[in-house]
Amino acid sequence: MRETLAKNVVLNIKQLQQFRTIKIQIDFLRPIDKKESTKRRLLANVMSNSSAKYPSFKAINDREMELYGAEINAYTRSLLNFNDLGFSVEFADPSFLTGNTKQLENNLELLNDIIFHPNLKSADEFDEMAFTTEKRNMLSNLEAVDDNQDLVSMLELAKLVHLNDQNRQLPIFGDKEELKSLTNSELVDYYHQAIDNDFVMINVVGNVDPEKFSKLMRDKFTGLVESKNRRDLQVQFEDFTDLIKMPATKTDQKTVNQSHLALAFVSDKLEKGSSHLAPQAMNLIFGGDDQSQLFLQVRERNSLAYSVSSTYQPTNHLLTVQAGLDGKDMAKAIALIKRQLEFIQNGEFTDSQIEHAKKVLHTRREVASDTIQHYIMRSMWETVYPEAVLAEDKYQNELAKVSRNDIIRVANRLHIIAQYQMMGE
Repeated sequence: MRETLAKNVVLNIKQLQQFRTIKIQIDFLRPIDKKESTKRRLLANVMSNSSAKYPSFKAINDREMELYGAEINAYTRSLLNFNDLGFSVEFADPSFLTGNTKQLENNLELLNDIIFHPNLKSADEFDEMAFTTEKRNMLSNLEAVDDNQDLVSMLELAKLVHLNDQNRQLPIFGDKEELKSLTNSELVDYYHQAIDNDFVMINVVGNVDPEKFSKLMRDKFTGLVESKNRRDLQVQFEDFTDLIKMPATKTDQKTVNQSHLALAFVSDKLEKGSSHLAPQAMNLIFGGDDQSQLFLQVRERNSLAYSVSSTYQPTNHLLTVQAGLDGKDMAKAIALIKRQLEFIQNGEFTDSQIEHAKKVLHTRREVASDTIQHYIMRSMWETVYPEAVLAEDKYQNELAKVSRNDIIRVANRLHIIAQYQMMGE
């Protein structure tokens, strides 16, 4: 069930009885802006750990325990070209509890308290303890990023991939220099901008009556989100034409024990008639599985990497490769990685590799469908970019349709667009 509660405020309700919990998730979306990413992440942290009614983390935790172990979560993440500031509560299905627990009403009230009644010292500032504590914790987390060389190498690759999009040059989780200069009053000002102007998506999954929950939302929630200024969602995809013509490269020398390699490829659109799952199958054969060519040939057989794998992102057609290795083996590893791609381009892979890839895709789909978050994300994609969603019967048809020629075509339509090397000692 989907309905519009107010301008650019969408409610999705998925009634399911297979879970013992119910989840309510409220997402605030706007286009990614590098000047806002740090603010949004700190905002999520400050708001989720205290509110006006529950002015400390302990107070919120105590309330969660009173609600039979409810769990509040807040986060920021990228979703296509949007920065998603989200809040959720997951709680026990009242049908498994005794008495009239008012689980839906009480948990929705807790979520509303956290989002719409923050812990303020004044109209212009958050509670000083809440602000300084979360700012300090976030700064510590951002400083720790420099110690995670796998993450650093992928962040550097992202800068190369998004060379023509300045808003994606900054990680979605923020920047420590911007955080240091961010003031309490600036964060409160941004809070009002986000809550009043962002596109709002509410997703509910679990054993709920759609009509009753819709009425509950209209009675308790609609007045809080009504705004004439809520922005529309306009999906935009990056154009990698310039990078296809001239790939971006960067090499850094660092005092680390292990060197790192990160590569990015972009694929052309699928040919008409090809299976929509061919790129995912190709990626599994290439490097997305412990039976893949990269794992078996680069790591196991030739010992040219401590770790190596590939990931495919269907929405932007990006395939990335990440490897940890000795610097002296960098050139050999790159050559062998490219050889594995040629292996697929030339159709040298076996039928059993195709069947294994199909089996993995089928299993992953089954495992994902047994989680409540799968249905939350599915509803989000259906709202934001429905083209990315395959119904179950369509998915199985596309999976069965994956052919050798499909996989070969996908591999031959890959273009390298970026390469990052971190050379250790």
